[in-house]
Amino acid sequence: MSKPANPLTANMINIGKIPADVFAKNGMLFIKQGHYVLTQEQKQRLVEHGHLTSHDRAALVEKELRERREKQEQERREQANRNSNPILEMDRLSHKVSGLLNRFFEFRHFELEISHVADSLIRLAQQHPDGLIAACLLAPARDYGSTHSLHTAAVLAILGKRLNLPRAEHHVLLCAALTMNISATMLHTELDRQQEPMNEEQRSEMYAHPLLTSAILRDLKVEDERWHLLVQQHHEDWNGGGYPYGLSKEQIDPGAHLIHLTDVLTALMTTHAHRPGHLPSVALGKLYRGDFSAFDSRFVALLIKEIGIYPPGSFVRLVNGEIAVVVQRPPEGRGNTPRVAAVRAGSGDMYGEPLPRNTALSEYAISGPVSQKEAGIRPAFLVKLWG
Repeated sequence: MSKPANPLTANMINIGKIPADVFAKNGMLFIKQGHYVLTQEQKQRLVEHGHLTSHDRAALVEKELRERREKQEQERREQANRNSNPILEMDRLSHKVSGLLNRFFEFRHFELEISHVADSLIRLAQQHPDGLIAACLLAPARDYGSTHSLHTAAVLAILGKRLNLPRAEHHVLLCAALTMNISATMLHTELDRQQEPMNEEQRSEMYAHPLLTSAILRDLKVEDERWHLLVQQHHEDWNGGGYPYGLSKEQIDPGAHLIHLTDVLTALMTTHAHRPGHLPSVALGKLYRGDFSAFDSRFVALLIKEIGIYPPGSFVRLVNGEIAVVVQRPPEGRGNTPRVAAVRAGSGDMYGEPLPRNTALSEYAISGPVSQKEAGIRPAFLVKLWG
């Protein structure tokens, strides 16, 4: 047999079973196909000294190219699907975030996984802002603890775009929001299901969670100090009554304050096990009046402007009696005239498919908000409106 003159490259083999016979430069068999490479050092030795026959090398190169094409095609299809429907993309992210927050120590690259979720939310805020808001109002929660963190980060993705935050600041803000409750994710889900007030043990765990979360993040190799600061301060209050430090207004980081505000808003609008969510207009009104805490009026005004009293995914009644779902926020300066689709006739009968209505016309003007429960429409019926 002629000497193999085709050097082995690192991308042709992985830790595991050898895909072809590997020879030394002088033609002597180095390791036979089917044997195993068990360590990175063994692999490196093969790459430095191993050679393949022309036939085997060509086959491995073709296999690598085929797998690369298949992976690129799969990623293209997945990206196309995600781009086409933000509701479905948020459903996928909900699955992922639930796993990350409930089983965080199972992930070797936790920080990278959270970073990918933040990137996805920023992309959705840029490409499908109305669909992203709708997903927060319509998508069913898998478990409240993880869903709440995802929705808080999603709203921050919208706000960060309006604030023109630098990419790095916007990204770390979302990472902090996604992980702000990691030590108490299950506690939040537990509290969502119980009707009684928190007991002393639960209260102690709640007050400790900003610092405990930061400690867990350090164990997970998160070293970004700004990320830690935002997590540690996201329950501090302008009136000095927040926790864990009881900081004054001047001591609280504006980013942490924005997370706190968004945290409260999403909690108010979410339907819980034993109570319905507040209508968006009611929730925003409570924040504007300072019913829960003193918040920066500029941030509250920004929320009202970006989310709106009739946000996408919410339901309204039209003056003709129809119930409609809001699909898209109105252009700036157009007041409360969002694009909607009627889902029920004035008689209460459900339409076979959503029917577009122009709320700028007097016969289709909005008379007021309607709760999701009163609308009685399954989210699956509405998904295609943002597809």
